[in-house]
Amino acid sequence: MGYVAPEYLLDGKLTEKSDVYAFGVVLLELLLGRKPVEKMAQSQCRSIVTWAMPQLTDRSKLPNIIDPMIKNTMDLKHLYQVAAVAVLCVQPEPSYRPLITDVLHSLVPLVPTELGGTLRIGPESPYLRY
Repeated sequence: MGYVAPEYLLDGKLTEKSDVYAFGVVLLELLLGRKPVEKMAQSQCRSIVTWAMPQLTDRSKLPNIIDPMIKNTMDLKHLYQVAAVAVLCVQPEPSYRPLITDVLHSLVPLVPTELGGTLRIGPESPYLRY
């Protein structure tokens, strides 16, 4: 259920904007190191979107919620950009979500050229740490 766009629960129809929502959830998973839905006390659940959105709208909170596994491997500026794309993708209103091509155009510049992107990095870059 964590990847399902809110409108699907209302009309049962999947669209390209539903796919963009699901992709945004995947971005949030990667960025925050959390599951799309987490169990809470007394058989309640909370989605990553519900948990993350209030924190992602305050830029100063992002460094505190980033997955520690990736926090020091990427430039914080790029993490802000990924977070901004994810926030756009998981907007509750489908018409506010970007086209998937626009999402890709936003993310490709953040991928090192060695991995097929356009970001040029030097040999001492944290992107090359394995």
